[in-house]
Amino acid sequence: MSKQLTYCLPKESTGAEEGSRPPRSFSSASGFLALLTLLAAALPLLATISPVNHDETQYISAAYFGGLGLVPYRDFLYLQTPYQIYLFAPLFSIFEQHAFLAARILTGSIGSITLILVYLALRRFHVQMTRAAICCALLWLCHSFVFGMTIVRNDALPALLLAGAILVVANQLVSEGTSGLRVSRWLIGGVLLGVAIGTKISYAAPALGVLVFPTWAFLMKATRLRDALARSALFATGLIVALLPLLWFREAAALAFDYGNFGYHAEAPLAWYAANGLEDRLTLAAKVRDVMLTLSRGPALFAFLIYVCLRIRSIQRHESQTQPLLLMDLLVLAGLAATVAPTPTWRQYAIPLLPPLFIGLGLVWERAYDRGAKLPGSVVVAMLLAAIVGIGQPAFQVWKGSIGGAATPLVVAREGQFLATQAARAGFSGMSVSLSPEVVLASGLALDPTFATGPFAYRTAETIPSALRAAMHIASPESVIGYLKRTNPDVIVTGYENFDHVDEQGLEIPIETFASSQGYTRIESPYGEAVFWLRPPQAGPIQ
Repeated sequence: MSKQLTYCLPKESTGAEEGSRPPRSFSSASGFLALLTLLAAALPLLATISPVNHDETQYISAAYFGGLGLVPYRDFLYLQTPYQIYLFAPLFSIFEQHAFLAARILTGSIGSITLILVYLALRRFHVQMTRAAICCALLWLCHSFVFGMTIVRNDALPALLLAGAILVVANQLVSEGTSGLRVSRWLIGGVLLGVAIGTKISYAAPALGVLVFPTWAFLMKATRLRDALARSALFATGLIVALLPLLWFREAAALAFDYGNFGYHAEAPLAWYAANGLEDRLTLAAKVRDVMLTLSRGPALFAFLIYVCLRIRSIQRHESQTQPLLLMDLLVLAGLAATVAPTPTWRQYAIPLLPPLFIGLGLVWERAYDRGAKLPGSVVVAMLLAAIVGIGQPAFQVWKGSIGGAATPLVVAREGQFLATQAARAGFSGMSVSLSPEVVLASGLALDPTFATGPFAYRTAETIPSALRAAMHIASPESVIGYLKRTNPDVIVTGYENFDHVDEQGLEIPIETFASSQGYTRIESPYGEAVFWLRPPQAGPIQ
């Protein structure tokens, strides 16, 4: 970074009506808006051709079971807070075997709306049109953002809710001088972030940031105590209203609820990485490395450094601290906490940081411009280079999903159709088993709820006592053969989880051992890596 992140421009002698500002170019603004529109429209398209990520398995299967009326935790294990299930569940009624592709398109569309909400929040905070569009384009180029908005995880929906909550609060903060305290806005903000927590628990950090904000604004002499207390009370009320349904889910199956939301995340990743000889991924040094790598794959790291440096410089100059900036300070800090808290740290964990970071970037950029200052050329060049790096992730997804040979939702759909044909010829329509549920669901066959989490709960289930495994509907690599002998499924699908990713154990080996020993017919997929095992006719399923 240069010695100074800002420097003063010479004053223009253009008169009092414009001061030192040069005239703004409408054509430039419209060009950036066109780019923003193109980027937003690209997300659903990118989602359709991006490679399948094995994280998607539990979200797809949970939506399927939710659509059947099954209750998460009670009837099948789910490893997240449950609200997203009910957004995606109707897709299985509407699109049936093509629900995975529909879920991808919906996820990409949610990403597009998130981008628009960030732009609207920037504009509501009076960030000039061109700068607002540039900030949104930089957000889009962040590796974590484009990844999370194009695969079916629980990242896109809470990011949209966070951006929506920021916009709601922005409307309140900007209009307070003329309209006073709007009760509905703080309530709505609380509800939005409460639903975000009910979708992904790490959004408790941004929710806490907004809850603390009114008190922080009062301490910084940016608002009155009466208003601060009212805001916090209303926001907390909205949070409570949105989170109350979680009590019902826990009441239905307390053991599975606690394990799915807390116990699994505290224990299972550590056990899995240790079992595969990757303890180094669990160290503090690895966490710092992973966070830096995630943020540096695109503009996020430079945006963070610029924001922090300009905010520190503003405080050192004893400048007035506006409420929008104070809010973004807390949300950026909360987003950073949500990013670094999980172990090991993965790219999608940075998503709670990104909307507030780029809204904050727009605010400090606009403030610097109002002072007659701008970012040094070296910083602009660094940001441009970071943006170029950010193009790598969507380019990789396009290449890998089109000519790189990776499985995509379109490939899964063809495999599902092929499996449906083979099962129909054999006269099978009963239960199916797989650590890759998306393939089974693309065939229209029924999926065994014991495998609702795909490989995740299964791979470390031996750390749980067998009685508790049965209560939570979990099989393990050691117990799966016995389970399959009892249930004798019509169809078994393997191929995508054997030695996948960091797996050195061979998760599908015992499943394939059972299928082979019981005389299941082995059929390789002509489209992807799936292997289908059809039960021999004489071995009827156990009811």
